[in-house]
Amino acid sequence: MRLEELRDFGLTEDQRMIRATARDFAEKEILPKIDDYEREERYPLEIVQKLGPLGFLGCLIPEQYGGAGLDYISYGIVCEEMARADWLTASVISVQNSLVGSTILRFGSEDQKRRFLVPMARGEKLASACLTEPNAGSDLASLETTATRKGDGYVLNGSKIFISHANHADIYFVLATLDRSLRHKGVCAFVVERETPGISSRPFPLHVLKRGNTAEVTFEDVYVPRENLLAGEGEGFKIVGSALDTGRYSVASRAVGQAQGCVDFALKYAGERVQFGQEIGRFQMVQQMLADMVTSVEASRLLVRRVGYLKDAGVERASFEASMAKLFATDTCMKVATDAVQIFGGYGLAAEFPVGRYMQEAKILQIGEGTNQLQRILVAEYALGLRKY
Repeated sequence: MRLEELRDFGLTEDQRMIRATARDFAEKEILPKIDDYEREERYPLEIVQKLGPLGFLGCLIPEQYGGAGLDYISYGIVCEEMARADWLTASVISVQNSLVGSTILRFGSEDQKRRFLVPMARGEKLASACLTEPNAGSDLASLETTATRKGDGYVLNGSKIFISHANHADIYFVLATLDRSLRHKGVCAFVVERETPGISSRPFPLHVLKRGNTAEVTFEDVYVPRENLLAGEGEGFKIVGSALDTGRYSVASRAVGQAQGCVDFALKYAGERVQFGQEIGRFQMVQQMLADMVTSVEASRLLVRRVGYLKDAGVERASFEASMAKLFATDTCMKVATDAVQIFGGYGLAAEFPVGRYMQEAKILQIGEGTNQLQRILVAEYALGLRKY
């Protein structure tokens, strides 16, 4: 059975069609342009603007709010196929759907769903998640951004860092605390419109991933009306926990896509590059790397699909399974990308081939949505029964 047939295992005809649509878009609209964007360090806004009409910016948003209303397996497939071409385009889809869209859908009021989900699904508004802070990364209970009650609303003060897509987003999903001494019990979640007075953002300088336009976002006396509070006061920690379930699923899906891209390029190169009178793919050491790469990517895909099946079956929280999938798939992506560069040799770092770029991008997946060190703690604590859903 061919590898492509293996990947069809358990998929419906609709899911195969969605994969074909996503792959066709990635190969025709993204891959031919990505080197130009990379060289110019330019955010691919033109590509992002084409995602709305395809329904990819509203994958998980129901049709009643203008979304595609896809199942989780289909959503994971879209993330995978986009990441196979470009991590940044896949990240836009992931943040829009997993962290922000699904959060508003589950915890938002009907008014909030109408106000925010409808334009998000159409691609008229992009979203960003303002979670990480200079002194609070994985430890979200140590947030320093404050929310002070004022009249019929709140005033936000603080800063967020390493925020993806912030300079192009229209809507921010923001965590802030009413009282730092309360730790997680004081955390609140807000939907904040970027044009609100007092919000500023600036690009955060990075050695790599420069076209991602990662930013630092500052809130100075930003007034947010009470109708922009999600759920109730002190509910933010529960809300973000649910969001990270879906976020880790999409990150794991993206890791599978990036790793698959590395495998595809490495297999092609190993069949063409001749050394010592034969293709390097005939050397056993290269075959060993390729065998491990192919096997680990297929195993990652199965772990990721299991999370999708659980979510589609109506399981409210799949934190244990999502952490395992995120941990294994992103570690696999990093290892596969590194091996792909090794197979290419010096050419692996040349601009002519994308595997060196994939290796740099793979590292961010091991860090985002909770570092893999945190995922190992979570997996162990769930397995030991020390942590409950």
